[in-house]
Amino acid sequence: MKLLAIKPSKWLTVSLSALLLSAAFLGQALAEDDFAAEGERRAKLAGSELLGTPAPQRQLTTLAGDKINLGELYGNKPVYIKFWATWCVPCRQQMPGFEKIYQEYGDKLQVIAVNTGISDDSNSVGAFVKKAGLKMPVTIDDGSLARAFKLRVTPQHFLIDKNGRIAYVGHQDDEAFHQALEQAIAGNHSNGPFANAQADSGSAVVGSLAEQASGYELGAEVSPMSLKALDNNDYLLPSAARHGKATGLVFFAPWCEWYLAESEPKTAKSCQLVRERVEQFAADVAADNATADNAVQWLHLSSNLWSTQADLVEYQSNYHTRLPIVFDEDGSLFERFGVTQLPTIVFIDETGKITEKVSLRAPDFAERLESLLADLERK
Repeated sequence: MKLLAIKPSKWLTVSLSALLLSAAFLGQALAEDDFAAEGERRAKLAGSELLGTPAPQRQLTTLAGDKINLGELYGNKPVYIKFWATWCVPCRQQMPGFEKIYQEYGDKLQVIAVNTGISDDSNSVGAFVKKAGLKMPVTIDDGSLARAFKLRVTPQHFLIDKNGRIAYVGHQDDEAFHQALEQAIAGNHSNGPFANAQADSGSAVVGSLAEQASGYELGAEVSPMSLKALDNNDYLLPSAARHGKATGLVFFAPWCEWYLAESEPKTAKSCQLVRERVEQFAADVAADNATADNAVQWLHLSSNLWSTQADLVEYQSNYHTRLPIVFDEDGSLFERFGVTQLPTIVFIDETGKITEKVSLRAPDFAERLESLLADLERK
C-alpha cells in the first residue's frame, strides 16, 4: 500500500485514495480495517498534544434547545464528546453503541454528540436523529469546538476526566476506548499536573449553523491577507487597503467526490461540478489571454478534515487539477470566511469586496455558479 510523506517530517500517512483502491482489489472488510487504522492514527496524532490539558470550555445548545455548560460539568463528572457527521459511514456504524453508552451510564457520564456541521445542517441532523431514535444530547458545531479539539477525522471521540482534563482521543470504538471509558468513570485520571487547572473559555456552540456561522458575509470587505499554496507560491487577496486581482475561492475537501458518492451523492456531484467548471473556465481564460496577466485568480481551499498535504498532492494527480490549492491546516480560513458547507464559493472583487458567497445549501447554487462565470466571461 502506498505511503506518502506529510510535509518534510517523519510522519507517514496512507493516502485515502489508496485505501479506496484496496476496497476494489483486496476486499471491503480489509479496506474498512485500513480506514479505521488510519483514522485512529490521525486522531491520535492530532490529539497527542491535548492529552492531560484542560478541555475547552463552551456552552452548548442542543437540537432540543437544552443548555449544556461544559465548564460546570468539569469537576463533577466525566464527559464524553464525539464528533460525527450524517454522511460518515463509520459514524453511522458506531451510533448504536454510542447511544448504548448514553443509556447505560446515565448520570455517571455526560455524553454529547457533536455534529461537525460540515455539509450538514439542522434539517439533515434532525432527520438522522429521528430515524436512528437517538435520545442523547445532540448539537451542531459552527467549527469553533472542532478547532479547539483539533478535529481531524470523523468520528473522533474525546474523554474528559472528572477534573476537566482530556484523558483520551481516538477514532475507533474498540477495546482501548472502552478501557479508557471505564477508567474515566472510575476517576483513575484524577492525578496529574493539570488536576486543578481551569478550562479555556470560548464562544457558544449552538444547534443551528445558519444562525451562528460567523466570518465574512456577502458584501463584506476582506482584510489584507496572503495565502501560501502547495506550489509554495504566495497568493495575495485583494482588499480595500490593497486592491489587486479579483479572486475566486473554492472551499472543498479532496474526498468530497469519491467518499460522498454513495452516502451524500448530491454533495459529491456538486463538488465535481464546481471543480470541472472552475478548472475549465480558468483554462479557457488562460488560453484567450496567453500573453496577458489574467485579471482573475482562482484558489482551492481545502478543509483539514480527513485531509493532509499528501492527500491533496494525490488529489491533484488523480483529478489533474491545475489551479493552486491552499491547505487550511488549522481551520482558520474556513473560520474567517464563515464556511461550513462543501462546496462553497466565495468571490472577491478587485477592491476586496465579497460579491458572491454561495454554498450547496442554496437551492439555486448551480445557477449562481453559472451566473458568476458568465459575468466574468463578459468582462
